[in-house]
Amino acid sequence: MRNLKVFIAYNGADYHGFQRQDNAVTVQEVVEKAIGRLLKTEPPTIYGCSRTDTGVHARRFCFNVHIDSSIPCDGFIKGMNTLLPDNIAVLSCEDADEEFHARYCTKAKEYVYLINNKPTRDVFLQKLAYHYPYPLDVGKMNDAAALLIGEHDFSAFCRAEGKTRVKTTVRTIYSLDVSLSGGVCEIRIRGNGFLYNMVRIVAGTLIYASEGRLNLDDIRTALETGNRAYAGKTLPPEGLYLSEVSYDEAQTDEDYREILLKNLPKLRVTAAGRERVKRNMYLKTDMIVDWCRRKLNREETVVTKKGKNYYAVAAGCTITINANSYTIITAHPHR
Repeated sequence: MRNLKVFIAYNGADYHGFQRQDNAVTVQEVVEKAIGRLLKTEPPTIYGCSRTDTGVHARRFCFNVHIDSSIPCDGFIKGMNTLLPDNIAVLSCEDADEEFHARYCTKAKEYVYLINNKPTRDVFLQKLAYHYPYPLDVGKMNDAAALLIGEHDFSAFCRAEGKTRVKTTVRTIYSLDVSLSGGVCEIRIRGNGFLYNMVRIVAGTLIYASEGRLNLDDIRTALETGNRAYAGKTLPPEGLYLSEVSYDEAQTDEDYREILLKNLPKLRVTAAGRERVKRNMYLKTDMIVDWCRRKLNREETVVTKKGKNYYAVAAGCTITINANSYTIITAHPHR
């Protein structure tokens, strides 16, 4: 019996999520039936890395499946892409260890939320992005996003019934960035796990921050109290994409930490950065570089990299450092 590790992409507009349901068409059902047809067997059970909701998309979704077949991985990819509908595609396939499980072996996930920020709706983005026609203040959104980076209790960013499904609502966000280009706003978030509707609520919170309906103290209160009233609305599912699933722990831990430690002598801070760190961390000292070095040298510090920045989840805070210049950008406490 082989254990295949398979990555797929899908447009979720026509599906009621990934997980199989008795009364609706889902991605899991369609993929399992295609595997059964390809191998001329009963449809096997596939084990997905996540439970995406109705209308949510995936750029790289992983599942594993146990099969009793010698079909080459290339043949599996070609055969599946012949049998699957146009809105699902197999991207890769490889043999994995028997112990591999697409969900339980996950080290990190990355989601993207797309917002069509043009004044009029874009017919080519229908069901692929959330239409928000009003101006967005990306600076305010990134200021709010910075508060969410690190390990926090995200109770305020979870749909109520979702809290009963998990042992803890504490999650670690490695990176969270907002960008705007060509009338499309992209919110990209990476973490070790996400609660029910968490990404969509985070996206709604950042829009509220842009509008001025929530300020930074409100977001801090949301994290401290778990009060849903201090977070934003849940945005619709059509803008949400599961962008990446990581199984290589080194990608989000040891390699980046070693690089950063080797370059500690290059660490520097601008006057504006110094003031941001002092204000956010309630520090009185001007020796911000020394303070950061002490934090980064702690054994429990976890370092990840996203885009042009390192994110060091240190004792009690997350420090953001430019990966090219080793300039300290800011630091935020975990609350």
